[in-house]
Amino acid sequence: MLLLNRPLTSLCAAAVIATGVISAIAGLGSASARAQESAAVAATGTPAAAPTAMIIVDGSGSMWGHLGGEKRSKLEIVRDALRTLVPELRAQASVGLAAFGHRRRGNCGDAEIVLPPGNNAARNLSAAVDRMNAVGKGPVALALREAANAIAGAKPASIVLIADDIDNCGQDICSATENLLRSNPGLVIHTVTLGLSAAKIAHMSCVPRLTGGQMWNATDTGTVSSALTQAMRLAKLIPDPQTEEQPAPLAHADDAAQPDAPAAPARPAGVYLTASLGASAAPLNVPVRWRIRHADAGGEIVKEVAAPSLIEKLVPGTYEIEAQLGLASARQTVTFTGDAAVDARFDLNAGVLKMQARPSAAGAPLAYPIFTVTPANAPAGTPPVWLGREAGPEIVVPAGEYTVTAQSGAVQQQNTVTVTAAVGSGFTPVLTAGRLELSATGGTGATQGEPLTEGVTFILYRDDPDAPQGRREVLRSAAAKPTFMLPAGTYHVTAKTAMAEARTQVAVGAGDVVRHTLPLALTRVTLAAAHSGEATGTALGQITYRVIRLGSDAAEIARTIDAEPQFDLSAGRYRFEATVADSNVIAATELTLGAGQEQRVSLPLQSGSLTLKRADARNVPGSMFWEIQDEKQRTVLRSSDPEPTAVLAPGHYVVRADTADRPLLSTVEIKANEHRTFDFTDQ
Repeated sequence: MLLLNRPLTSLCAAAVIATGVISAIAGLGSASARAQESAAVAATGTPAAAPTAMIIVDGSGSMWGHLGGEKRSKLEIVRDALRTLVPELRAQASVGLAAFGHRRRGNCGDAEIVLPPGNNAARNLSAAVDRMNAVGKGPVALALREAANAIAGAKPASIVLIADDIDNCGQDICSATENLLRSNPGLVIHTVTLGLSAAKIAHMSCVPRLTGGQMWNATDTGTVSSALTQAMRLAKLIPDPQTEEQPAPLAHADDAAQPDAPAAPARPAGVYLTASLGASAAPLNVPVRWRIRHADAGGEIVKEVAAPSLIEKLVPGTYEIEAQLGLASARQTVTFTGDAAVDARFDLNAGVLKMQARPSAAGAPLAYPIFTVTPANAPAGTPPVWLGREAGPEIVVPAGEYTVTAQSGAVQQQNTVTVTAAVGSGFTPVLTAGRLELSATGGTGATQGEPLTEGVTFILYRDDPDAPQGRREVLRSAAAKPTFMLPAGTYHVTAKTAMAEARTQVAVGAGDVVRHTLPLALTRVTLAAAHSGEATGTALGQITYRVIRLGSDAAEIARTIDAEPQFDLSAGRYRFEATVADSNVIAATELTLGAGQEQRVSLPLQSGSLTLKRADARNVPGSMFWEIQDEKQRTVLRSSDPEPTAVLAPGHYVVRADTADRPLLSTVEIKANEHRTFDFTDQ
């Protein structure tokens, strides 16, 4: 925590002051004030005037954030610190409360005197702070002006400002402070900031410097409490136990031993809203979503805000008010006359459902299981009322029975949970599962063992006699290093790329973490088609290469028209083909590849060519249509050209010429490297 009372020019060079030194400096300030007070008494014969002060509490949305490593919000820490100090307030001190950003989102005019200065602060201050919300912007300068106006003319007058950020409404805080001093000479402003950066501390430091106050930058619960204690002592709101006698405890209206104690003042007119999880449960201290509507036909929303409790000065009338927390909600119709305090307590009739899943009884909780919550006995297909992927979610649900499911990967467990109002219920299944972490390595020849980070698909199978080939696919992933949460058992694992695959079998036990790397040892194969078709005087067309993996799940794994293509393939048996476009010329071979054996595969293409013609075509009426079929009656050529040429594999063919006068039919044999011309003249 920093105590800052130096000029701005020296602020950036100031070192962090130890807590003990802070207390000493604060004590000196108090001693100086007490000396002045004693001098005034000696000179006039009367004690100094009772102190008057306003406490300003930041209600901007960022107050729901955390301070350092604290688990509670900044607003909750400030509430607790003030709640502790309120009983120490001097009986004669006139103290009020102001706030900003606590009512409306994004509104730079949201600053309010929540509690006017008075002598009953001890009875009212804590309750007023507890009812505060944190939702909006940070009009710090406006709040200072409103607070200063509330204590204008009082001597001595102080403001204790509590803020977690600078003014974010475009106001110059230093100029605003100078203007306040012109109309309120002698006003002292002590400033407690919450976790500000050095730059923002420098920005805010002009407020205490210009007014003769002091500044603390609190960083945790302890320093918030210490800073507020010192600020309120300097403002003479609470005594210093080291130098002053402790005042007698303030009387309370319900204290039977002090019948003369003044009664607590009537509460201001307004609607006072609180909510609880059960009829006899304590009011909630976590933000509840409040929605206030006019009860008329229009149902216009008057206010919608998140706060543990709410006090609203509404226009007289009837309102439909809803309180919602998590999945639970309650509604009431409230009539406000405008001249009295109206209490409305909302019973949410809800409980907290806590969920956590473990892979085994002794295992650590799973990091990201998926939980679904559905009303028990709901019809099939009913969507869940809640679904989330969290380590240990806690949700508020209406009291009742629910079907809760925990799922992680291929594992899930389901149970029925009864949630009771204002009670926590748990669902902590043991999934009897293990984690399988997979990876793959690959390479060719001397580069075996390189990790594969893309292009690999991992597939998990389990034995299933009813599935094709006796195995059923369970899961698959294309991640570089996938993790699978699986029921305990034995699994068949395949890692495959476009050209290669590797297989293994692994056993996974409950709570186990099994890590397995599949080596995709690849063989580089180069394909080249050798042909002699050009020797016949007819060039071959485009060549297409195909690679087919053989076995029980035979499949084509590659196809290309590249010249002399290369493929990286895993060990196994393959068929390699080269085919010539627009012909039946094909070369094929089958090979069994071993890991790391680089090979060049030559595919000899045997072909001949055949040209068809009819010399007397001019004397034949109409057009001609040619067709060639191989020995298996597969058509290898259809053409209406006058003299078509076909590139053919060696073999016997049936040639047909359809003319307008009559069809012609003949057979012909084609040999490798042979070019023939077949003339149908006179046939």
